Amino acid sequence: MAEFRITSPLVLAAAGAGLFLSYLAYLAIYRLYLSPISSFPGPKLAGLTFWYEFYHDVVRGGQYVYKIGELHDQYGPIIRINPYELHVRDPDFYDVLYSGPGQKRDKWWWSVDMFGNSSSMFGTVPHDLHRLRRGALNPFFSKQAISRMEPLIRELIEKLCKRFEQFKETGEPVNTLHAFAALTTDVITTYSFNTSYGCVEDPNWKWEWPQAMVQSTKSAHLNKQFKWVFPAMQATPESIVKKVNPAVMNLINFQKDLARQIRSLMNDKSETPKASHRTIFHELINGDLPAEEKTLPRLVDEGQTMIAAGQETTSFFLQQTFYHILANPDVHSKLTAGLNAAIPNPHSIPSLPQLESLPYLRAVVQEGHRFSHGVAGRLQRISPDTPLQYADRVIPPGTPVSMTSIIQHNDPVKFPDPTKFDPNRWLDNDEKAEKYLVPFSKGTRQCLGINLATAEIYLTLATVFARFEMQLFETTAYDAEIAHDFFIPHGHADSKGVRIVFK
Repeated sequence: MAEFRITSPLVLAAAGAGLFLSYLAYLAIYRLYLSPISSFPGPKLAGLTFWYEFYHDVVRGGQYVYKIGELHDQYGPIIRINPYELHVRDPDFYDVLYSGPGQKRDKWWWSVDMFGNSSSMFGTVPHDLHRLRRGALNPFFSKQAISRMEPLIRELIEKLCKRFEQFKETGEPVNTLHAFAALTTDVITTYSFNTSYGCVEDPNWKWEWPQAMVQSTKSAHLNKQFKWVFPAMQATPESIVKKVNPAVMNLINFQKDLARQIRSLMNDKSETPKASHRTIFHELINGDLPAEEKTLPRLVDEGQTMIAAGQETTSFFLQQTFYHILANPDVHSKLTAGLNAAIPNPHSIPSLPQLESLPYLRAVVQEGHRFSHGVAGRLQRISPDTPLQYADRVIPPGTPVSMTSIIQHNDPVKFPDPTKFDPNRWLDNDEKAEKYLVPFSKGTRQCLGINLATAEIYLTLATVFARFEMQLFETTAYDAEIAHDFFIPHGHADSKGVRIVFK
């Protein structure tokens, strides 16, 4: 009996190890041979384990999107890229996957919790709950709502131009991402809370606020793979988080500031907001959403998503497009000639519909979208009830399927000579090519802010290029190159950014 007591822990450990190894063997056999998507082509290691994706996205730093392109070259237009997900490289399939109201599309639970805001509309998995949450926000981002908001956008662009005049006098270079992130941050925070962060007028653009959002995306792939990382950081003493992961600390501070502002609105029981315009969160709090949709944590998640979406992609678009305009003298001269003809007085910028009707400006905007991509990361969609048909393959219901804007926008068939910034492609073949331009995605989960982004883009490009002469400052194609997919596009870490000087 004594000998049995001594050896029993070893026996139990061996039995446990044996069970664990048996489980791993069964999991491997299931994933490689029994899974509903086991017949789809792709590397066996990717089908076997998430560590394949982990290596390319976490270890190599947002490189899986490029590896997926290589895998398509090897295996074909539809491939398996992890144990559960398929990826498609075929622009004609985009409208099928990202379908309109007639088809249900869920998100994939595994991929939505990248930024610690899973109860936001962005992180909502079920189709019907997403429709409820989006329905409450749609009125604030309609074309009519953004038209009413146009004076605010113009006012902030005027403040930006005053800053540019100061830079013109001093001859100092301007980091375009910092400047445009200041603009878009002030726009979306004012619209959301009637509380501008005052980034445009700050000497350093208050870059720490937009930077908190941009830098936090670097942890997105790690958070997706290990769900406990961000909650653990939130529970860790702040002094430690500041040393271990300053980017996460900046995001936590941002969330705390959002909570402060939203709590203040929740405590304001007045029916009429004190703001000069309807603010989004005052209306959400006093609107018809169920009580469980109005809790402070959920509204903070919504606020984080709204401000990040309103700031990051539009400011990146403006950086990229300014670079390509200024790096291509022919594009620059055609754009300024068209603006000068349409805008005799550069201090009286036409209405947004008039700007959108200018053919060459519109072509530049379209090509700018093709080079900035909107979201760079994969956008998984699930058809929960019905199979999807791709060519001769049937995709089982419940399967996460994704496509990627970077791959789509560089398709050489739909966009010949895809690495060339060529607005003329939109003049010659606009309608046909536009079908495949997806910076805002498509379908029922299309980017909510498409009308706001469009207004900011047209008004900023028209105002700045009509008023200023400028040139690139110590900037090359390397500084505008997309080097990493951290859900949003990131440039090279050692780049000083796209910088300009005013003449």
